[in-house]
Amino acid sequence: MANNNFCVRIQLQIIRTITAKGLGVVSCFTGSLLKKIELLLIATLLMLSTTLKADDFFSDLRWNGYISQSLIHTTDNNFFGESDDDISLDFTEIEFLLSATFLRDFQFSGSLLSRRAGKSDNGQIRLDHGFITYTAFNNVDWTLGVRAGRIKASQGFYNETRDVAFTRPGILVPQSIYLERYRDWMFSADGVELFTMRSWDTNSLSFRLSMSNKDPDQEVFEELIPATGVPYNIGSVKDGLSGVAKLLYDYDTGRIRLGFTYGHLSYKVDNSEFGNFPDTKISTEAIFLSAEYNTDKWKFVGEYVPTKNKLLNLLGGLPDQNSNGLSYYLQSTYRIDQKWEVMLRRGVLFLNKDDKDGTLFETRFGIPGHTQYAKNWVLGMGWHFSDSLLFRVEYYDVEGTGWIPSKDIADTQVLHKNWEMLMFQTSYRF
Repeated sequence: MANNNFCVRIQLQIIRTITAKGLGVVSCFTGSLLKKIELLLIATLLMLSTTLKADDFFSDLRWNGYISQSLIHTTDNNFFGESDDDISLDFTEIEFLLSATFLRDFQFSGSLLSRRAGKSDNGQIRLDHGFITYTAFNNVDWTLGVRAGRIKASQGFYNETRDVAFTRPGILVPQSIYLERYRDWMFSADGVELFTMRSWDTNSLSFRLSMSNKDPDQEVFEELIPATGVPYNIGSVKDGLSGVAKLLYDYDTGRIRLGFTYGHLSYKVDNSEFGNFPDTKISTEAIFLSAEYNTDKWKFVGEYVPTKNKLLNLLGGLPDQNSNGLSYYLQSTYRIDQKWEVMLRRGVLFLNKDDKDGTLFETRFGIPGHTQYAKNWVLGMGWHFSDSLLFRVEYYDVEGTGWIPSKDIADTQVLHKNWEMLMFQTSYRF
């Protein structure tokens, strides 16, 4: 009886905490509050991983994880480490995921991630995502609920699962859209999300609407600044608001999938510490048009993403930038049997569709125009050795350097417009 009373008190305290934090997230997005939410989610993840009277508190406890290690060789340019005419082992991912249902209608889901990706990511363990979901209504026809915490942005088909090797369409998600250099901007944010789904027969229509807070550090912000070779002073980056709305139609249990996503992100940077300068303003709007068709042997998928980007009031005399970007890819995958598959992908990225080859950009900043676009062919093969072990190999033929992470670039002037990349990856899940 004492243990039961103890668990009841824990449940009541968690309800009070979730309510207070959830309302706080909706009403105001302050940095200190978000730190408290992150600590709360980490504490919850650790608490659920213990075995103290687990059956009295929660049910349907599930945990799993994965480890992946890649080997990368490139010609002329580096990608995720010193891979130029060499071999880089600097792309490693280790993630532990845990979820549990409690109080019948509540669910916690979270993950701890260690990711090493050249100079872009140092392998430090962090809370990759962690949120609490409340399902208000759920039957065979309708689902309605809300979640709060560190939420994965539901942009396109692959952004939510881009870090799990077994759910990616290749070793890397298509770089023309899901750029690794912008991963920290795209993947997750602290906020709330409303979700609903209507199901009938073997079809479904789902809608998700999220509002999030982004609190980037200066290194993330630097990815957006033109690499002029001159040190750039960055003021205090203010919290920025982002919103994502996604509509997904699933026909015949996934035989056809159609998706529409709208995303908006905006920031301000306080430059007052450098003098009487106005705030730098950054905004991005993106529309994801996604389609997928599956047969017994074939899978065809493609996404088309136009963007609108603004960089205003930059320091150092850099001019304002207003550009319309465009990116897309088409991929076909053939399943030879249950274990083997081959894939072919064509990807195209234009950071400014009105200056596709970067000629105007090069004239303006003296930076090679090929840094503003990338076109690539990818040929790959996957071997599902078992349910837990996956091997992949991929060959990239690339024109342009638009999706190379800036931290892998020592000097833009020594980048090569045409380059190749060979990648091997071994992934194990448990």
